[in-house]
Amino acid sequence: MDFVLRYRGPIHANGDPKEKHSIRKVIHKQLKILCAQEPLLKDAQKENLPQGTLHSREVKVPRPLKSMFYTVSLCGYQFVPIINRPHELACALEILMLRREKPGAIISHGGDLDNRLKTLFDALRMPHHKSELSGVKIPSKEERMYCLLEDDSLITRVSVNTQQLLEPSSKETSKSIVELLIHVFIESMYPMRGNIGF
Repeated sequence: MDFVLRYRGPIHANGDPKEKHSIRKVIHKQLKILCAQEPLLKDAQKENLPQGTLHSREVKVPRPLKSMFYTVSLCGYQFVPIINRPHELACALEILMLRREKPGAIISHGGDLDNRLKTLFDALRMPHHKSELSGVKIPSKEERMYCLLEDDSLITRVSVNTQQLLEPSSKETSKSIVELLIHVFIESMYPMRGNIGF
């Protein structure tokens, strides 16, 4: 199964929790639409999903896990990771990054490309600790949020193509603004009943 996610906005090297959560919200809206349309992901919309609990970076889920998906409550959010360990799912990412720098300018202005990608990968996964939501506004009632990943260790391969963002810039336009097209390829690490079709 594959699909494309899009993000346009700032990505800094070593972005703070607010920036990562801002990216996470953009991705959430797209995953919500995908879950409504894609039969393999429809169960993620169910009201009474099993409740997982965080133990450091690992999520413990009740066994046997009767659903493909689960929620993890943290700081007023119910995070639902689409790609998760219990069902042996992982993904490969092909990223097209349009940025202000000319081709070849890997380290300048917006920061080290590797560290900007680390900010992105942190935003694609669910948070693992309250500190990762420091400064983020807590919703008045519990709010569901779809994340691509339970943990970024579930990314098996990454390819990044950078090109120059060819559009006029202004004083209001930050050099850290990028446009990303993220092609996601979901794959099963170990074939089992729960991940047939991926």
